[in-house]
Amino acid sequence: MITRRVFTALALLLPAIPALAADAGPAAPIAAIYKRVVDSFDGKQNNTDNGYFIWKNDKTRRQYFSARTATLWRDADRKTPKGDEGPLGSDPVTNSQDPLVLAFDTAIEKQDAKTATVLVRISDKRGPIATTAPREFIRYDMVLERGRWRIDDIRGTIDTEWSVRKMLSDYPG
Repeated sequence: MITRRVFTALALLLPAIPALAADAGPAAPIAAIYKRVVDSFDGKQNNTDNGYFIWKNDKTRRQYFSARTATLWRDADRKTPKGDEGPLGSDPVTNSQDPLVLAFDTAIEKQDAKTATVLVRISDKRGPIATTAPREFIRYDMVLERGRWRIDDIRGTIDTEWSVRKMLSDYPG
């Protein structure tokens, strides 16, 4: 049985929980994603877990992405004929179709109270990442939504600049 004192204590703590999630910072959820990818290396040629786990279905997208981006993705799913691939031709998290990610680092490019851009560099070699070419960056535009940092867009380059939000907005294009 919950006593009035316990109920009051819980009522006082619950509003603080989203603030704790936001206090982790916008790079924290991105680092957790890449840690999972790196930890899935099979010891041979590739990662058994790539970025697909954050965008494989509507339920997981709503955990990682902003409401605006999740809605765009849901709309693109509805437009996709059965059996077709959909708007993304590769994994934006690993910037590839066949990922080999053995190391990563993150940095905050810019941040204000409700938005941030997190830069990620990935490498197919273990250890510190030596290159600093902008082409190596994957950018995550983050928004603070319901007390948690969520991905609003993923941007990068593979020969040309790309944006997940643009691909979703333009689909079918």
